[in-house]
Amino acid sequence: MEEIAPLKEEDLFPCPFYDRRDLQILRLVVIPLLLYLSDIITDVLLAAQYYRSGDTVWSSWTLGLVVLSFIIMNVSSAWLNRNEAKAKSAMIRRGWCFSYLLQIGIFLEYGDLLVKLWRRQFIRVRGISVLKNMYNLPILHMMGAMLESIPQLCLQICIIAITGQKISFLKMITMALSLLSAVKAAVVLLYYTSSLMVEKLTGGLVARVVLIFIWKLIEISARALAIGLFASAFKEWVVVPIGVQWLSIMFVTFCTDEDDQGCVDVFFSGLAMALDTGTTIKTLDHKRRFWLNTVLTLVGNVAMVSVWVSQRAGKDWFDMPALMYVVLGSVMGAVIGVVEMVIRGEITCCSDDTEDYETANVITAKQDQEDENPSDLEEEDAV
Repeated sequence: MEEIAPLKEEDLFPCPFYDRRDLQILRLVVIPLLLYLSDIITDVLLAAQYYRSGDTVWSSWTLGLVVLSFIIMNVSSAWLNRNEAKAKSAMIRRGWCFSYLLQIGIFLEYGDLLVKLWRRQFIRVRGISVLKNMYNLPILHMMGAMLESIPQLCLQICIIAITGQKISFLKMITMALSLLSAVKAAVVLLYYTSSLMVEKLTGGLVARVVLIFIWKLIEISARALAIGLFASAFKEWVVVPIGVQWLSIMFVTFCTDEDDQGCVDVFFSGLAMALDTGTTIKTLDHKRRFWLNTVLTLVGNVAMVSVWVSQRAGKDWFDMPALMYVVLGSVMGAVIGVVEMVIRGEITCCSDDTEDYETANVITAKQDQEDENPSDLEEEDAV
């Protein structure tokens, strides 16, 4: 449970240079916001380029993904801030509603983060100082990645495979930014939803983040390439392998997780599992779901690109290189995913699911007791 507590300067900012206010604003506000805006702007420019060249269908799809992500991200931002809005005055609430109608909710989130960084508004969670509501932006950007960045990357690959047009500089920049935005969103979400967030800045932490970045770069690029190429030949049938994977994970979740039996729980679990059809996020919390998702992603990628290559019969020079990249990338992504699970302690050689689960519960309960009753523990140690 979050508890506001006065913190000493050395406890709040253990690394003076890394935790400088200007550097925090640069890495948490300026760079992410510039990357987000660059991704959106280049997509809009590419849609305009398609429209000027007479490709109205591709222009509509490219622009439609941007608009859809804008709307859903703003609605999600309003929902995430619903409790905080209740404590505000009626005038501020009206201003927020008007801002969300103008589709600028994501900028309100960055403005709120900037104010908190400037005022050094930190809270203590299990003895660690973190920014309040720091999870909103990672969640919103991950939603944007699944609704806009990854689909946009798949769409442009599909267009290239169908038309055979030369890749323009703008399209190259757009695809690179879409991939970078998706990878960044996945890495940041994993960082803020794991123990990485409460670790000190060390060489081991940097190496772990770099490993996750490489993992997501390989995994997302291979997945997008497989989906894009398959969609170029089989159009709407691309939803079949993705749908089968999502339904399989949901079935296992419903059968094994007793906490996700209600309608609301199943709905939000479905949204979370939908993310994992593009990149592994939520299934990292459960061993069985992780193995299932990893196997289905690997098999699905290889199957989609293999069917695409066989259907084309070596029509273009890039057919076999694309097949090799998807196969090797999918295998490497699966291997790095297993390594990450081992580092997390989710996969061990000597204990089963029940033992791991019970051990985790014991550790968590002990940590909660230490945070809630520090004086009692001090008295026990003294005795």
